[in-house]
Amino acid sequence: RKVVAVQADVTAPEAAEALVKAALDAFGKIDILVNNAGITRDDLIMRMKPEDWRDVLETNLFGAFWTLKAVTRPMLRAKSGRIINITSEVFQRSVAPFSAYVAAKGGQIGWSRSMARELAPFGITVNMVAPGWIPVERHANDPQSEKDAYHALIPMGRWGTPQDVADAVVYFASD
Repeated sequence: RKVVAVQADVTAPEAAEALVKAALDAFGKIDILVNNAGITRDDLIMRMKPEDWRDVLETNLFGAFWTLKAVTRPMLRAKSGRIINITSEVFQRSVAPFSAYVAAKGGQIGWSRSMARELAPFGITVNMVAPGWIPVERHANDPQSEKDAYHALIPMGRWGTPQDVADAVVYFASD
């Protein structure tokens, strides 16, 4: 397998374009885009700094937009492509104090649905993977009471895993 690492700030349209150009230069085409860049700045809305709100929306929503926009032309030329946006089910639960994250992921969900309809006639699929709370390192210090309450809502009675998310992405990337 051939791999090329490219560092890019997806919040900048020109960086997303450069990222796509680097992939095209290395591989000649782009078959799959996984929009997975994401950040959170958790705080109560009354204490939320405008720059934190902006950073979350710029990364989670605009970053996905810029990269999708950048791959659209090459995928249209190829009459095929797979786009997978990593969203979150937190949009359905609207958990506090994640208002910026919830807003960004909610926007990404609606926008992904629209893009799926817009690009489907051209052989390009747009899907979302919306994981719930996956117990990874960044959740280690979350309050146990919140973890227990969330876990009680999971129908299968088990936490999702990073592998579950990866398997869903691989499925949507496949033919």
